[in-house]
Amino acid sequence: MNTNLLIRDFIDEDSGMVSSIIKENLVNVNIKDYPEKIIKNMSRIFTPEYISSISKIRKVYVVVEGNKIIGTASLDQDTIYTVFIDIHHHNKGIGRFLIDFIERIALDSGTTSLKLPSSITAQGFYEKLGYHELEIIESEDFGKDIIMTKNLIKE
Repeated sequence: MNTNLLIRDFIDEDSGMVSSIIKENLVNVNIKDYPEKIIKNMSRIFTPEYISSISKIRKVYVVVEGNKIIGTASLDQDTIYTVFIDIHHHNKGIGRFLIDFIERIALDSGTTSLKLPSSITAQGFYEKLGYHELEIIESEDFGKDIIMTKNLIKE
């Protein structure tokens, strides 16, 4: 993995790039597991304005390589949301790097387990990181969400 990566707090100026990364993943990657109607709905939701608004209620992070944003994730108490890596940077350890970072922040704040809503597409990735399925939520607007969990304290 590239050692020139930095994870930093999201700022409003990042919203356009974060929106683009999310939409590019939805249209080019998640489309293999979800109907086009759901992908279009999700793409409509993840506007720069929406991302900026959720940054006011969640802790949003971006992964930066040089001066380019190549990934994002957010944390709201004990739940990780919106983990996306630029499609040209998949399978390079960046997602793992980002999840490890968020798990350390959670542990440092006293959180002992995390949850995350996973797409069908990302479930295998999260399983490799030690997350397991807790429940499945299906909706007409968002399709199948696999709620996953991980205990952060090694027993």
